[in-house]
Amino acid sequence: MTEPADTSILLETQRLVLRRFTESDAPLLFELDSDPEVMRFVGKFGLPSVEAYRERIRDVWMPYSAHPARGFWAVIEKASREFIGWIVLRPAPDYRFATQAGWTRASDLELGYRLRRSAWGRGLATEVAKELVCSALEDPAVTCVVAAALITNRASIRVLEKAGLRYVRDFAIPGFGDPSVMYAICRTGCQPP
Repeated sequence: MTEPADTSILLETQRLVLRRFTESDAPLLFELDSDPEVMRFVGKFGLPSVEAYRERIRDVWMPYSAHPARGFWAVIEKASREFIGWIVLRPAPDYRFATQAGWTRASDLELGYRLRRSAWGRGLATEVAKELVCSALEDPAVTCVVAAALITNRASIRVLEKAGLRYVRDFAIPGFGDPSVMYAICRTGCQPP
C-alpha cells in the first residue's frame, strides 16, 4: 500500500523542505523575530508573545493553505532538520504596503522571506526563491512575481536578482527613512505593476 502524500510539504530543494505552518511553530517565529539583526530591515513588526504568533499562524497564515501553492511556509534545513525561517508567496495586494508599492492585481504574487542569521550567506534564500518563482510562473493565472526590500538591504536585493527578478522602481514606506525597491519577473506579455 502506498503512503498518502504529505500535503503539508510544498516542495523540497537540494538542502531545504518547505512545509505549512502549524500553531506549534509559534515559539520558532517568536525566537526568529526577537533577533534585532533579523528585524533590522523589517522594522518593529514582531509580535509581543508566542500566543500572538499562534494567533497569526491560525488567523492569517493558515487560510492561505486553501490554495496548494500559495501561503507561508516554514523553511526546514534537511541536514539538521532545523527551522531556519519562512518564505511566502501570496497575492501581492495582501502585502501590508501594497498601496505604496502599487500592487493591485491579485494575479501578481508577492515573494517574501525571513531567515535566521545562521542561514545567511549560504545561498539558502536564493535556492528556495528560485524554485518558488519558477513554480509560480508555471501557473497561467499568475502575471508577475513581485518583491520589495529596503534599498539598504543589499543581501535581500541580491537574492531577488539571483531568483530572476529585476528592478522596477523605488517607493516610500511610512516610518522608514530609506526607500524600498520593487523587483518583479513577469510572464511574457505582462507588465509589472
